[in-house]
Amino acid sequence: MNVRYWIRGSVLGLTLFSTTAVAHDFYVSPTGAVAQAVGSKESPFSTVAAARDAARKAGSGPHRIVMLPGAYYIDKTIELNAADQGLTIEALQAGTVTLYGGQRVEGWRKMSDHLWAASIDGVKEGRIDFRALVVNGQLAQRARYPEKGTFLHQSVFNVNWLSSVGGGWERKPTQAELTTMKYDPKDLPAGLQVKNAELRIYHMWDESLVGVASNDSAAATLYFTVPSKSPAGAFGVKKYVIFNTREGMSQPGQWYLDRVQGEVVYWPLPGEDMAKSHVVAPRVETVLKVTKGGGTGVAQKITLRGFSVQATTTPLQPAGFAASAYKGAIEISAAENCTLEQMEIANVGGQGINAWDAHSMRILNCHIHAIGACGIRIGGRAVQIYNNHIHHTGRYHPSAVALNVSHSLKEGDDVGAHVYRNEIHDSPYSGMIVSGGGHRIEENLIARVMQELHDGAAIYGGAKKTIVRGNIVRDVMAVGAGYGASAYYFDEGSAECIIERNVAVDVQRPVHEHITQNLTIRDNVFFSSTNMVLSFPRSRGIVFSGNTLYTPGRVSVVSPNAIATWTNNVIFSGTQKSAFSIDDAIPVAQAPARRTWAFPVPAVKTMPSLDGEIESAEWPGSFSSVDREGSRWGASGAPAFCKFAYDATNLYIAVNTVLFDIGQLKKGNVWGEYDGVLLALPVQNGVLVAQGFAEGSLNMVGYHGLSREVALRCGAQIRFTAKPYGKTKGDWKSGWRCEWVVPFACLGLTPSQNLKIPFNLAIYRSEDRVTRYLEGTLAEPWNLADAAMLQLK
Repeated sequence: MNVRYWIRGSVLGLTLFSTTAVAHDFYVSPTGAVAQAVGSKESPFSTVAAARDAARKAGSGPHRIVMLPGAYYIDKTIELNAADQGLTIEALQAGTVTLYGGQRVEGWRKMSDHLWAASIDGVKEGRIDFRALVVNGQLAQRARYPEKGTFLHQSVFNVNWLSSVGGGWERKPTQAELTTMKYDPKDLPAGLQVKNAELRIYHMWDESLVGVASNDSAAATLYFTVPSKSPAGAFGVKKYVIFNTREGMSQPGQWYLDRVQGEVVYWPLPGEDMAKSHVVAPRVETVLKVTKGGGTGVAQKITLRGFSVQATTTPLQPAGFAASAYKGAIEISAAENCTLEQMEIANVGGQGINAWDAHSMRILNCHIHAIGACGIRIGGRAVQIYNNHIHHTGRYHPSAVALNVSHSLKEGDDVGAHVYRNEIHDSPYSGMIVSGGGHRIEENLIARVMQELHDGAAIYGGAKKTIVRGNIVRDVMAVGAGYGASAYYFDEGSAECIIERNVAVDVQRPVHEHITQNLTIRDNVFFSSTNMVLSFPRSRGIVFSGNTLYTPGRVSVVSPNAIATWTNNVIFSGTQKSAFSIDDAIPVAQAPARRTWAFPVPAVKTMPSLDGEIESAEWPGSFSSVDREGSRWGASGAPAFCKFAYDATNLYIAVNTVLFDIGQLKKGNVWGEYDGVLLALPVQNGVLVAQGFAEGSLNMVGYHGLSREVALRCGAQIRFTAKPYGKTKGDWKSGWRCEWVVPFACLGLTPSQNLKIPFNLAIYRSEDRVTRYLEGTLAEPWNLADAAMLQLK
């Protein structure tokens, strides 16, 4: 055992340890003998866990565990906690040590001309299950049916998605919708073994991995072992793939786990000799775990350096957004000042590194590749992620991203992650997701992402006070039909961010900013080999300055009303039939036209309850978006929705106004100052304007010849209720709802099928001081000649 003495002080800016701390080295070898081992280099321990226990007994550190070259097979997660403060675990020589989260598979026998099998105790009985396999240093491909592409199922889920902040699905999916899928009988093999089969059901920006509980062949319906993340058929996406069946073994390098026979089956690559091959079946989801442990403290100053971690598995469950459902090969939580350096994390089924509540953590000079889910997923304050190479992520779960960073902004704490000079490439979904805020994303190279899913980007996220500077993005193209792919994309609620001095090469939509405010996009260079689209739906306060745009086609702008400032931009554009032109003006965009179709109003037999809830059982039909400015351009900010219904006596109206921050809701009864909803309805030869406020009060105003007396008489008949929702300030699914009952007698109308009623609805939201309209009239909202139209059905 080596004993090292450290001196704490400041020497040329370097921090050293004090003479009172005695540090011990504890050695580990895969061939060590526990009975005689003392932890010296000559008498090493056989496991890292044994060395850890010895380090804890040695008293205050810092201590070091040194792993001698070789392969270490782990069947139980190695746990570190607050008792291991200052501990370093490293390889004696970088690149010579691998920790496998499983055991070798041996005893292979030939089954057929190309398939080999090996029995594994516990698989048939269900004690052992895994969905990753490492063969000769490669993450093997799972058996896949069909061999290429996808099948199209026949399930239907035609329910509106109201945006994430809007609450997700308009109607909550039923258990049956989440646990079944109808298929085309010609697609499934007759002898499908349901105990083995696993389905990947594609959605839009994520997917669900589920097992098959049963197959009703007569009804052509599969039943799942667990609910899917979204119903099959959601978003209009009908793609699915079957994994882990004999029928999916179509080419060398594939494998499946036969749970019926209790064996793993593999098709060797050319030149692979199964008698000599190194095959590892994982046993654990996590190889190394760092957490606070059972005490009240946090794990501090723990360093992992210079070794490889491989072979982990995941449970059979949907991945969720950004494959967040899975654990990491290295799992860290409630930790401070920890470092991962010169690590290789490869050939794992779940996340590479999954760290949460990990403050002042550093991840640098690591190689993270061949990952089933995300490369790095981390949340914490003052995180540093430098000079890492992250690629070929999402191998088993395509909703995964290469790098996912988050920091919850709090008053006085706006320091998030510094992500600097990382190389990221080959990801089925986004290259990087940033959320929370206070981040600096600088000088990263990102290529060939968004290869499989939609509604993401090279750098995507919902963040505030974040700087994206000096990055290079290339080769990002949307695959198939969906919500698209971008280079730099901030989403719902993002604000006060800067995108500057970046490059996008061969990206048709270099910027897509959705429901954002006050973003600055400046001094960037964007190239596209086709047309170019700059997209700012539902955003406002965009500063677009000093950018250079190059395209052989044309540049178009989605929602140009979001741009507050357009200055010093240069556009090089042209077509194959004409010379390039150089311009600096914002591209001309045609304002949206008035909606000429009528909003349908379904009939109901029972009056909806006036309780501030908008239940689908009471309110049939779909929500309509209240999404226009008075100019008819799209309105900015969080969404708002309305629903209509009627019976023989009344017209019913329900409105849901979404807020990003319920703490910004202002209660009062002055229109344009406090949160409220305005209705404009025809009465006699005039217009009745009813103003209902979040506090529950109601104002009545008459226009265009409608007397105050008539307006007040109508107001006495109208019923109104309002109810806020969202538990705390900052609850991102918050807002207020209101419901109205307007008697037809008040309007002087007799309801009948297909009756059309001129109508408008406006919402004032104090959070962002925005007024939204069901239809912009280019004048006041009560100008019913140019407003919306309701039609009774």
